[in-house]
Amino acid sequence: MEHWTESVKVEEQNLQEYLCQKQHTVVLQGAVQTLKHTLVPVPTTNGGDGYVHFGDMLTLRSACTRGLLQVDAAETTVSAGSTEAIGYGLSTGSVITSCPRTNLTVCRVDDNDRFGRDDRLHFDQLIRLGTHEGLHERPHYLFASGNSKDEEPQLCVCPRAASGSHWRLRPIRTQSDSRSPEEEDDRVKLGDSICLESVATGFELQSNTVVVMTSYGNEYKVFAAKGHIPGGQADRGRSFEWAFVDDRWSDQVIVAAKEKNGLEITNGGSVYKVDPVAMLKDPLYRAEAQLAHLDANGAGENRYAVLTRIYPILRHRDMHMIRRLRRMCAAADEQGTGVIRSHIFHGLLSWVCIRLTREEANQLQTLFGCDETGQLTEEGRDLINYHRFLRLMGASMSNFRLEAVKDAWKKLEDSAIAAMVDITHLQRLFRAEAFPKAQDGSMSLDEAREEFLRQWELDHPEGRITWDAFKQYYEDVSLAVEDDELFVELVRKSWKL
Repeated sequence: MEHWTESVKVEEQNLQEYLCQKQHTVVLQGAVQTLKHTLVPVPTTNGGDGYVHFGDMLTLRSACTRGLLQVDAAETTVSAGSTEAIGYGLSTGSVITSCPRTNLTVCRVDDNDRFGRDDRLHFDQLIRLGTHEGLHERPHYLFASGNSKDEEPQLCVCPRAASGSHWRLRPIRTQSDSRSPEEEDDRVKLGDSICLESVATGFELQSNTVVVMTSYGNEYKVFAAKGHIPGGQADRGRSFEWAFVDDRWSDQVIVAAKEKNGLEITNGGSVYKVDPVAMLKDPLYRAEAQLAHLDANGAGENRYAVLTRIYPILRHRDMHMIRRLRRMCAAADEQGTGVIRSHIFHGLLSWVCIRLTREEANQLQTLFGCDETGQLTEEGRDLINYHRFLRLMGASMSNFRLEAVKDAWKKLEDSAIAAMVDITHLQRLFRAEAFPKAQDGSMSLDEAREEFLRQWELDHPEGRITWDAFKQYYEDVSLAVEDDELFVELVRKSWKL
């Protein structure tokens, strides 16, 4: 029989994957409406001889993510430099079709450079990459900005044709490259493996499989770095490796996809056949199909819908709501095993204004039903493992958060005799003005201070507070504050660090 502490890690991963995919689908559904003009298909252009020409409108494919470089037309950034300018973020994605987000025009920086009147792009030749006219009214260029040669520059597209928009292409020779020295050609061909180096910073354009949230949902990170940065999967190529491709490449990929059998998804007694071509061409279709696939495999809405409703309520209603629920569950847990009766748990949720439907109650029982020892069982025996319920809200505090909590504890220890912290030290040093409800005016400072002090169980006759108790308090608060920066700011302001 599997112990819950072993299975919760898998459950946590499944839940996070579902929440991530759900958020991606919702965001993308909005983008399809509000940013529709950036997703319409547009053709690439090329001379037809296999070389990259100035004036060509092409796409740039990452060897690591196998997706195209694309612009976030809604997310603005500020490019640094001698003068500031508004720019737009970058990412790579899984869809392979050319659209205003992905279509780039190859521009020559200097018509009088050493390459003469040849309109074909050469390695080491300085270029700009301009965005499609359907994206912005003014031309925007791929831009790298930084204040020093050692500081990682910021990447974006912005309407500045300054030195930050200058890029130099370097060839990457692969094992499959069978050209002899006599056949070497310094002109860039479609599909050639290249790296793009920023002339102004010396950093290279890179992308890896780290997922970032953009205005179009979950996409892959684009950044600047020197040298090889691991992309996550060794078989997915190098993060600094790119290639110019046109519609002929995407057409070949689509033809190959047509020859494959689409994935069949069985859900609710119905069988859905996933269209492999639509998976490549339509980002929303792909997102919805992936969500349906999770659900069909028992890791989607049918399993986690109740948690996607309950967890946000617990987090956003009150900073101490999760802690109060934990303490009430512990009070009802006479054996201290982390297990209470299901009807008691439902009643405690009702106390915090969360009323369950019959279907939601069944979902909770499926996820957290257990025997008297906390072991998961299919029947559940009308028992709920509330430790598992709270654990699934989030992992332990990150090191970034934990360091702030340690700093606060050290200040308390330094103020105490022999580092013996008691409730009087909390009373004296806690700054109630940092309390969120005191800041929004819903509590007075005295009420905020009393609210904070009520969170502590004084089992020791001298009111002693241990590090474990202090850490447990902030672990509960950490579950309610999702943003790292906000959490650390809360801790530091609370103790005037």
